[in-house]
Amino acid sequence: MKVTISLIGEQPIPNLLPLRYQPPDVAVLVHTDRTRRVAQRLEELLAPKVTVRLLPTDPYDVGKIREDLKKFLAGESGGGEGLEFNLTGGTKTMVLAAYEVAREYNAPFLYLQSEGKQSVLYRYRFKAGKPHYERREIIPEVLKIKDYLEAHVGDCKVTGARHKFEEEIGNALEGAVDEVMIGVTLAGALEVDLVVRKENQVGVIQAKTGGRARSKEGLRELNAACAREYLGIYTRKILVVDQRWDPTLTNLRDLAEAWGIKVIELPSFSQSGSLSDEDKKRLRSEVIKVLTG
Repeated sequence: MKVTISLIGEQPIPNLLPLRYQPPDVAVLVHTDRTRRVAQRLEELLAPKVTVRLLPTDPYDVGKIREDLKKFLAGESGGGEGLEFNLTGGTKTMVLAAYEVAREYNAPFLYLQSEGKQSVLYRYRFKAGKPHYERREIIPEVLKIKDYLEAHVGDCKVTGARHKFEEEIGNALEGAVDEVMIGVTLAGALEVDLVVRKENQVGVIQAKTGGRARSKEGLRELNAACAREYLGIYTRKILVVDQRWDPTLTNLRDLAEAWGIKVIELPSFSQSGSLSDEDKKRLRSEVIKVLTG
């Protein structure tokens, strides 16, 4: 029986990706009071294909974390055979405690690097009590946009395009990315214009026209939607406007750069009410670059 111990932090994707990539028989989600809801959302996405166990613990007491892990392993894991640890999430003290338990059980462990444009899984094993690097694996496509949104906020509703500009953008991106969702309400409150996905990388697009294209509105909306408590730190942020930002808008460019937001200018829409072939090509190229590098 394969048992995967995952340390749950605020960001769900570093735990969801490995569990979807190579599902275990049992997924143990080690969470704190603060991350209980994250663990519950992951359970909803994994069950019933994977048996899920929620294991509450202390975020900072190394001894208590070790005790909780060993108590579980003694009761349910079959002596540690088929056991592995994902040390990507959780607090640093949770990682330290889990590492010690993994070494005691001579269990392999893994770490997911999700900060780049690929999801890279690094695998390690203990040899004579010392960790040794085994290999790296690139995780293929295992998520849909719906999975990604539900992992972060649970409640989401697709409403469709609210403006022709959003519809034009969505149509232009069809086929260039793996998935496009137009008009999404997150957690019953936050509205985003489009969500796009290429492999396991997801981006949010806010589309602004006219005076709104020359204001901070879109930047603020993207920053709010991709806050740690909503769509999280791994979601790409893209603002699409229907005009060029001239030198008088340097403050907006600086703010976009500071907040990690890519701005894509498509002036043909403001001129003709539709996107030119050149702007469609620019849009596709820039969005793919944001998602995949």
